[in-house]
Amino acid sequence: MDDKAEKIALFRYGAISSLVLETLPRGELTRRAQEIAARLYDIPYSTRRQVSVDTLLEWTLRYRRNGLPALHPKPRHDRGQQRAITPETAALIERLKRESPSRTGTALLNHLALADPNQLQPELSPSTLYRFLRARGLTERQLLLDKTAAHKKYEAEFANQTWQSDMLFGPWVQRAGGGKIQVFLQATLDDASRLIPHAQFYPNQGLDCFLDCLRQAIWARGIPTRLYMDNAKIYRSPQVARIAASIGILVIHTPPYQPEGRGKIERFFRSVREQFLADLDPKALLSLDQLNERLWHWLDTVYHRREHSSLQTTPLLRWQRDIAQVRQLPPATDMRRLFFHRVDRLVRRDSTFQLRNRFFEAPPPLAGQKIEVRFDPLDLTQVEIYCDGKPEGRARLVDAVVNGRTYR
Repeated sequence: MDDKAEKIALFRYGAISSLVLETLPRGELTRRAQEIAARLYDIPYSTRRQVSVDTLLEWTLRYRRNGLPALHPKPRHDRGQQRAITPETAALIERLKRESPSRTGTALLNHLALADPNQLQPELSPSTLYRFLRARGLTERQLLLDKTAAHKKYEAEFANQTWQSDMLFGPWVQRAGGGKIQVFLQATLDDASRLIPHAQFYPNQGLDCFLDCLRQAIWARGIPTRLYMDNAKIYRSPQVARIAASIGILVIHTPPYQPEGRGKIERFFRSVREQFLADLDPKALLSLDQLNERLWHWLDTVYHRREHSSLQTTPLLRWQRDIAQVRQLPPATDMRRLFFHRVDRLVRRDSTFQLRNRFFEAPPPLAGQKIEVRFDPLDLTQVEIYCDGKPEGRARLVDAVVNGRTYR
C-alpha cells in the first residue's frame, strides 16, 4: 500500500471523524464542519494549514459511501506523459517561447495554428499547453529567473537600517455584529536584530491597514533607512511613496520572482504559526482586540526576549545595541496627520463631496472647485480640506435631517 496515500487518507479521516461517527442533521453537520475548518493543521505533503468546509463535507460523503479507501488521493494515470504533443510540436513551442519569454499561451496557439494550416497535428488545448510549459521549465517566470545567480546570506549592519514588511493570512475571529471573520497579520521586521517594530491583525488586507501598521512601527521604534517589500499593489501605492518621501525612507521592492530577500520575515511568520497561533484554543473564538492583545504579549515576553541562534542574543538586546543611531521624528511631529491619505475631489453645487461612500460638506465658497482632501482612512471624524495648497478648514459629515430643518 502507498504510504503517502495512506497518511493522507488517515489525516482526512482524523479531520472528519466527528462528522461520520454519528448521524447529524444538516445544520449541525455544517456547524461542526465550520469549527473544524477554523483550526490549523499539519497537513501531510502540503504547505496548507487549513481545510475548507466544502472539502470536509465532500470527504464525509465519500467516506460514508466507500469507507477509508475513498479518502485516498487518486493518482493521475498519465502523470509525467505528454501524449497530446508530438516531438515536432514540442520543439516548435520551445523555440517560440525561448525567442520571446513573454509570449502568451494564446499567441503560442495562434502560431501553432499558422504553422499547421492543414491541421495534421492534433489541436492543443490551453490547459495541455500550460502543463507542457511548466513541465519543461518554459514559463515566463522560469525563463527570466537567472538560476545561476547566487542568493547570498545577508544582514543589515545596524538596527533600523533595513525593515522588511509583509502580510500573513490569519485565523478567524468573532465579528462585532455576530458570526466570524478572517483577519490578516501586517508586520514589520528589523533586518539586523529580527525585532518586530509593530505587528497587528486587521480585518482586511488593504492599504489602510498596512499604513496604520507602519505608522505605529515608526512611532514605537524610529525611522528605518530602507523599507523592503514585495510587489503587491498596496506597497506600490502613491500614498506609500508620498509618506516615505516626506519622512525620508527609501522604498525597495523585491525583484520579480525572487522572494528570497524576504526570508527573515517569512521565518518570523513561521514562528507565529508554530508558536503563537498553534497555542490558541480552536474552540474559543476570540475577538480581534483579544487576539491582538495576546499577540503583543507574546512578542514582548517571548519572541523579543528569546535568544536567536543566528544573533547569539535576543532581538531586543541586539536592537538596543544601536539605539544611539536610531533616527527619530521630532517630538512635535503629528504622526497621525503625517500618514493622512490625500485625494482630489470636486465639490458639487450643493457644497458636498463624496469620500469612502459617505457625503461631506465643504465651505460654501468652494462649491464647483477642485479640492484636496486629507484624512485618516481608519477615522473619518477629522477630514481636512485644502485648496491650491492652502488649508480651508475641516469637512463636516452630511446630516440630511439637520439640513432639512434649516431654512434656506
